[in-house]
Amino acid sequence: MKNILGPPVFGENFKYRDKNLRKALRLLRNRNSFLILGIRRTGKSSFLRQSAYLLRKENSDHICIELDCQTFNNLLDFYKGLYNEMPKGLKTKFKKFLSDSKQLPKKLIDGITDIFDSIEVLDSKIDFQDKLMNYSKPFEDLVTTFFKDNPNVFLFLDELPFFFKNLGDDPKNVVEISQILTNLRSWRHAGLAMGITGSLNLHQQLEHLGISRKLLAGLNTLELDPLTYTESKAFIEELVAEDKYKWWTPEVTEKILDLIPDYIPYFLQYTYNDIAVNECRTANEVEEVYHNETMSGLFKDFTYQFDERLKIFEGERLESAMLILDTIALQEDIKLKELQDKVAASFNYETLMKLIDYEFIKLSGLQEYSYSLQIIKNWWITKRGLIK
Repeated sequence: MKNILGPPVFGENFKYRDKNLRKALRLLRNRNSFLILGIRRTGKSSFLRQSAYLLRKENSDHICIELDCQTFNNLLDFYKGLYNEMPKGLKTKFKKFLSDSKQLPKKLIDGITDIFDSIEVLDSKIDFQDKLMNYSKPFEDLVTTFFKDNPNVFLFLDELPFFFKNLGDDPKNVVEISQILTNLRSWRHAGLAMGITGSLNLHQQLEHLGISRKLLAGLNTLELDPLTYTESKAFIEELVAEDKYKWWTPEVTEKILDLIPDYIPYFLQYTYNDIAVNECRTANEVEEVYHNETMSGLFKDFTYQFDERLKIFEGERLESAMLILDTIALQEDIKLKELQDKVAASFNYETLMKLIDYEFIKLSGLQEYSYSLQIIKNWWITKRGLIK
């Protein structure tokens, strides 16, 4: 297993998540779809790619269309991307199917399935985008029928919420987002199984845009939790074996696991990389590099997003959110009644739910509230100067 930092991995470089993978594959085989939830850097994009990889591996007739949606800026981009990622044989069938239907202008079909030079794209994009919106319903119906007639096709949409963020919250763009979600729902109902993920919470995003969550009907939720201690230890040992480090000792591995705040793949890979580069041979050397180099990098890369998310709270809601976060930081696994008593008059239940939606905190099966990750708790304690 190689230590790949950043891009999604699959195959031999993807490890663990076995139970979730079994769930995902079972859903897909039975023409069901799923939405992956989880804090960023927990490996959601890699999980999506691994699901597609395993589907193709088990049956060569399976066709997996994988789209990186963060590069799309409008509906036309989305459909061109869908077409471009089809294998050659499916592309031919798709274009012929659209042409034979006689329900769409030839110019529109060409705009989706042909490649133009940059000047023509710049001049034509608005024209084709408008035409596509005008013909959105017949196009939706045609694509739905096409996928119904090709049951061996699976669709994987990575960073779908990022695509919606690119579109923005202008009323016209909200209509476009609703159209895309309506199309996807129609395709799911026709039997096109799909996996969807993103570094933004899709449910929370739709709420912000005023779009009904009913458009996500038919999506089963899969949550990616941090790895276990045993999995994390095996993870590091596999990286060491790949690099053939003879100087690496069990003491070094144990110290890494003792220091990192959460056992998520990126944290393990990031820390391993720093320790390997510095050739830390003792626990003291590991601790020194972690505190001087690794910790600041992890915090900078990970926690900036939560400063941004705090901006959704204003006035009294912000005061309530901060007091709730303070209280849970000082007392993990707190029950609702005790949380209400401690926050007192500033407590707001809707704010509490938004803190969960925005991934600051979580509610466990024991009906207790705690931080989603230890790194978020550490960030908040430092930010607020709290003393436990």
